[in-house]
Amino acid sequence: MTRIGCRAHDYGKLPATALAATLRAKGYNAAQLAMPRAIAGIEDFSHITDKQLAEIRTAFAAQDVEISVLSCYQDLSAPDADTRRTAVDTVKRTLGCAKLLGAKMVGSETAWGACTDEEKAVRRPLMLDSIARITEEAARLNVVFAVESVDVHPLCTPELLRTVLDTAADIQHCKVIFDPVNLFCAKDGQDKAYQTAHWSRWLEVIGSQLGAVHVKDCRIEADGSKTLLPLGEGDMDYSAIRAFLANRAPAAPLLRDEVILPADTADVRYLRRMTDTV
Repeated sequence: MTRIGCRAHDYGKLPATALAATLRAKGYNAAQLAMPRAIAGIEDFSHITDKQLAEIRTAFAAQDVEISVLSCYQDLSAPDADTRRTAVDTVKRTLGCAKLLGAKMVGSETAWGACTDEEKAVRRPLMLDSIARITEEAARLNVVFAVESVDVHPLCTPELLRTVLDTAADIQHCKVIFDPVNLFCAKDGQDKAYQTAHWSRWLEVIGSQLGAVHVKDCRIEADGSKTLLPLGEGDMDYSAIRAFLANRAPAAPLLRDEVILPADTADVRYLRRMTDTV
């Protein structure tokens, strides 16, 4: 069964029981959970208690809402060594939380904010080192770390993703969160043939290491910016991605990222239709 979920904190910061019930009532049976952003009483990753983790696990299990991604927004390529070390240690700590929660994976991007091409080049070896050390800890704990590519971050092309996965060299414990809108550029536009080729290049590299898919939609504006829209109302063409899911990854959770609350009911219907051929 394909799990359909969302970014939990789009519904606010609530006690675990209330949050899980809210998500289930909205039609989700999965979640991307960033605990400090979503769970009342948790302010950071450093002071989460085993009791709080047990409460979260019990609340989400009671509603049959899978914690598909335990989200951990960290700057894994920070040029400052102390900042980067703290980021890596935070992800490692979150891997331990995932084991106690029964979460399917811990996810992070590779930077905060947009980077210039020059900054990306400087950050890439730092990113590779961070991911390698995190993957080692994931293997030790037998949990999964999933990295997310973003067009404006150091990990921004299929070729670089191939390098990351080859360097980590662990198909079981290093996976990929695929967010097409984060990799959607002005040149992609509404050209469906181009999109099919573009997404196929990414998916060929991801292969069996797909962890989860962020499902969003957007309109590419004349200046190259993106306007987020309800699913099915923008320029994104999910045909190639749906075919890949049907053939290669039917169990990968589909997570509505950056929920547009007035459209959430229609978006859940869209997500369910995406699974029709999965």
